[in-house]
Amino acid sequence: MDTPSRYATTIMEPHDTRSPTSRPPVQLHAGQTAAVFLWTRDRWTHEITTQGADTLAGWTSLDGPFPPANDARWPASPVLVELSRVSLPRGDAAGGQAVVGVGLAGRSHFSASIAPDPHVADAIRFEIACRLHESPGWLGSTYRTADGLVQLTASDESTSLPRTVIWAYSIGPRGIAAVSGATVAIGPA
Repeated sequence: MDTPSRYATTIMEPHDTRSPTSRPPVQLHAGQTAAVFLWTRDRWTHEITTQGADTLAGWTSLDGPFPPANDARWPASPVLVELSRVSLPRGDAAGGQAVVGVGLAGRSHFSASIAPDPHVADAIRFEIACRLHESPGWLGSTYRTADGLVQLTASDESTSLPRTVIWAYSIGPRGIAAVSGATVAIGPA
């Protein structure tokens, strides 16, 4: 009589490593401001709309190579390929949901925390970090608006590698504003 082996093998199905061709949109609201994250080709992009004083304003993230670097390793906005919704503690000013994301471009790894701004009513705060393993050609976030482009350039005076560069900004009825680690430039499209 054969006895079963303690070391019987289990056949596992291969894991599908292909990127999905589509994912459902992810939304985040902060009063009059809404962010909608959309799966576009191989990454998440986002659109922000805000309603204020009888006007509707919008910002659309620009992704991929774009001036000043024109290099896929240094895209116009952080590359995010995974997003997750998380709950904020009830004691938090926002007391609701947030979105966290990760991704990479070249040898640089991005992470993002996006949540209602605890200091500005009806605004969404973006806190971005990039772990660098080579000196950046350009680093920051870029948006298209009805009036042109808005670029938030990450402020980074260090030259040591590897290092982490962090920048934060807020978008709401009063527009877009750097919170820390970035400078804002507005220009034509």
